[in-house]
Amino acid sequence: MLAATLTRGSRSGALAASKNLSLARSAVQKTATRSCGLVAAVDNVWSPSPSTTSSNAAILHDINVLRQTTSRIVHRGPDGQKLTRGSMSTGGYGKWAMGHQRLAIVDPNSRTADMPFRFDFHSSGKNMSGDSKVVNLAANGEIYNHKELYAELVNEHGWKIDRGSQSDCEVIGHAYACLGPEEAVKRLDGMFAFVVFEEGDEATGKAPRAFAARDPVGIKPLYYAKTADGCGYAFASELKSLVGHVDTSTVKQVPPGHYWTPETGLVCYYNPDWLRKDDFAPWEEGKAPSIDEVREGFNAAVSKRMMADVDYGFFLSGGVDSCIVSQVLMPRYRAETGDDRPIPAFTVGMENSPDVMAARAMVDALGGERHVDHRQRVFTPEEVFNLIPKIIFHMETYETELIRSAIPNWLLAERAGADVKMVLTGEGADELFAGYLYFMDAENPRQIQNELRRIYGMLGDINLHRTDRMTMAHALEARVPFLDTKFTEMAMSVDPALKIVDKEAVQTNSPGREKTYLRNMFEGPNENGHSIPRPVLWRAKAMQCEGVGEDWVSMLQRKVAAEVTDAEMDNAHITYPLNTPHTKEELYYRRIFEDHYAGMAHVVNAWEGGCRAGGAAWESDAYTRTGLNNVGVLSHSLQEPIAARAFSTSTNARRT
Repeated sequence: MLAATLTRGSRSGALAASKNLSLARSAVQKTATRSCGLVAAVDNVWSPSPSTTSSNAAILHDINVLRQTTSRIVHRGPDGQKLTRGSMSTGGYGKWAMGHQRLAIVDPNSRTADMPFRFDFHSSGKNMSGDSKVVNLAANGEIYNHKELYAELVNEHGWKIDRGSQSDCEVIGHAYACLGPEEAVKRLDGMFAFVVFEEGDEATGKAPRAFAARDPVGIKPLYYAKTADGCGYAFASELKSLVGHVDTSTVKQVPPGHYWTPETGLVCYYNPDWLRKDDFAPWEEGKAPSIDEVREGFNAAVSKRMMADVDYGFFLSGGVDSCIVSQVLMPRYRAETGDDRPIPAFTVGMENSPDVMAARAMVDALGGERHVDHRQRVFTPEEVFNLIPKIIFHMETYETELIRSAIPNWLLAERAGADVKMVLTGEGADELFAGYLYFMDAENPRQIQNELRRIYGMLGDINLHRTDRMTMAHALEARVPFLDTKFTEMAMSVDPALKIVDKEAVQTNSPGREKTYLRNMFEGPNENGHSIPRPVLWRAKAMQCEGVGEDWVSMLQRKVAAEVTDAEMDNAHITYPLNTPHTKEELYYRRIFEDHYAGMAHVVNAWEGGCRAGGAAWESDAYTRTGLNNVGVLSHSLQEPIAARAFSTSTNARRT
C-alpha cells in the first residue's frame, strides 16, 4: 500500500521536512491515544466579498500569539504542545493556524502521533477521483473503532494509503479523504471534537475546505466564532482561547451530533429515531431489547473504554451508577490487564456524607483494599469557598445547578489527577433510566420518554460540560460508558413503563424507586462473585452537590449570598438582561463569569426555570432553582446517626 505523507511541526511552529511512514505495524503495537485541547483559525476564503477574505487576527500571523493562545488550555494536555501554520491554497492565498495540547494516555512516549496532523494524501482509492488532498487535522478525544474503520476503508472502499502513526485520531483524516467529511463523521465511534482545513490547488481549481465536528453526545467541547475583524474563523476547545481574538457576539458551540462548514453552517448528522421521532415505541411492536441484552450492551461499553497504557481508575461516588461501573469493570480489569495491583477508586465528600459512606461500603463489597485502592478526598465546607472563582473560570458557565456540583467535582478531579490520567465515570445513567427524583411526579410513560429525550439533549451543556472541564482542568480524561451510542439506543428502546417511579418506594429506599430497571439489572454478583450492597443499590439518587453532604448546598448558598448586596439584586435585571439571576447565589456566579467571559453570556445554555426539573411537562416540587427540596431522602443506613455528624444541621428539614 502507499504511505501517506505526514508532515510534523515543531513547537516553534516551523514545518519539519516531510517523511513517509509505513504502516506495516505488528499486531502487538499499541495505539497512541490522547484527550487534548485544540485551537485553530482560518481566513474566510469562502466569502464572496474580497474585502472580507483575509483576517488581520494575530493568531493567524504571529506564532507567539498562537503559542500563548494554545497555552491557555495547557491544563488539557500538559504532555506536549505543537503548533502548525500554512496557506489554504498552493498560491499562498488564505492563512490557517492550529495549536494542540497533548495528554498522552496510550503509548505516552510516542511523538509520531503528535497533532496537529498534516497529511499529503496522494492519488489513491476510488473516492479520491484521481485528486490529491492536503488535509490538516487537530482533534480532541478517542476514536474507539479506529482499527475497524480503517479496515473498512481498505476492504470496502479501495483505500490504498497506509496509516502514518499509531494515533486513533489519524483515522479521521483517512476517512475524511476517502469517504468525504459528511460521511466520515457518521462512522466515528467515540468522544471527539475536531477541525480540518483542506488546502486548495489553484492549478487544478480545487477549492479549499474547512470542516469542524463534535461527537453525538457532546462529551468533548468545541466552540467557534468570527475573528474580531469578521474576516476569519476561530475554533477552540474552551472559551478562554477565544477571548481577545473574536467578535464575542458570534461565539457559538458546535452542538452535539453536528458538523460545521463555512458554506452550510451547522448541520445535524446524529439524529436517531429514538431522539427524533415522537412516536418511537419499539416496545409496542415486541422489538424492545431484553434486560440481558441491555446488560451485555453495557458490559461491552465498559470494555471499549479500558484502552490505556498508563495507570487509570474510576470515580466512585457511592451512587448506584458509579457502583455499577465498578462492578462491571473489576473482573475485566483483572482479565484484560493481568494487573494484580489494586485499581484506584476516587471519592469526594464531607465525613459521614451519603456518598462517602456508600462508597466505602462498595469498596468492601469489591474485596476491600486487596482489590481497590480507595483514595478519598474528605473536605470541610470552609476550605472550598475560596476556590469558586477558579472553578467558574474553568467551568466557563454561570449555570447554578451545574456549579454546585462542579465544586466537589473539582476536588475529586484534583485528587484523581495527581495519581492517574484516566478514569471511568457513571455519568449519563440518569438520562437513560429516569434517575432524578422529580420523575416520581410523571403522569405516564410517554411523559417519561419525552423528558429523557429532553434532558439527554442537555448533557453536553450540563453533566458532560462539568465532567470535561473539571477533569481536564487537572489533565485527567473521563470516559462515560453509559453514554455509548449503541448502549444509549438500547436503553431508550426499553419500555418507559418500566421506568415509572413509585413515590412510596422513594421514601423507603426499596424497589420501585427511580432507576429500578437499572438497579434490578445489576442486583446479582459479577464474575468475581461481588454484589452491590443493598443499602447502596437502593439508596436515593443524589446529585454530587447533594451526596457529598446533605446540607452542603444550603451552606454554600448562605456563604455566597453574603457576597451580594440587596442593591445588586434589585438591579440584576438591568445589569444582566439575558438569563437574569433570580437569587443571590445565581448573581454571585454570574458576576464571576462576566469577569472572564464578558459578551459570551449567550453561549451558556441554562436550564429552563433555573433547574433540571423546571422544563418538565409535569409539576414537581422535588427540585427548585435552590436545589433538592427534601434533602432528608438522601440519608441511608450506612451513615452515623444525625447527632454524631459534624456538619449536618437540618437533614430532615425541607429547604425553603
